Amino acid sequence: MANGTPMLFRLSWLSTMMVAGLVLAGCDNTMRQIGKPVESSPAVQAESREKHTDHTYGFTVKYYAREYAPLIEGPAQATAQPTAVQRVRFQRKDPATGRVADRKPSGLTVSVFERSPERLLQDWLDASGLLPPGSEISLVRLTGVKEGLRVTLRQQPAPNEFVYLANDQYVYGLVPHDAQGGKMLRSFRLLPDASRAHMRH
Repeated sequence: MANGTPMLFRLSWLSTMMVAGLVLAGCDNTMRQIGKPVESSPAVQAESREKHTDHTYGFTVKYYAREYAPLIEGPAQATAQPTAVQRVRFQRKDPATGRVADRKPSGLTVSVFERSPERLLQDWLDASGLLPPGSEISLVRLTGVKEGLRVTLRQQPAPNEFVYLANDQYVYGLVPHDAQGGKMLRSFRLLPDASRAHMRH
């Protein structure tokens, strides 16, 4: 009886440690899940998002294909200044017909501008009239991007957030018009060979 007591004690201690380990692992897993953005769920993305890929100007955007359709505009259709070499508007569809409702605002607009690589992005934005008074500027980092800036105009009604990303050849201007557009903006990526895309064009 006396000889069995240490063995029972050791088994009880071991069981306690195993339970504690499982509880801690569960807490760690819960913390990781809380830290994940809601839109990153693979099941949700696979169900509702498609990838728009532009090989000419070297970028991709994931968009909600059931609700939006990409409309591509060339320089001849551009009305705003500075003139974009290409503009893609992710336009909301009419729920009843499934067709693009052109009069409704875009979820996200991506404009591509040519730039000189020796000019700083902020200088280019200022010279192009894209830094109005009251602009709040913050840095944006993204793989493949040499410079990235977010311009916020808090005194202006939406859209009042503008993200500009630059490589050696282009400035990509992204304007989200609603919450869905903000999620699409966060999916924007440059293709690995984006800096050489214009040479093949």
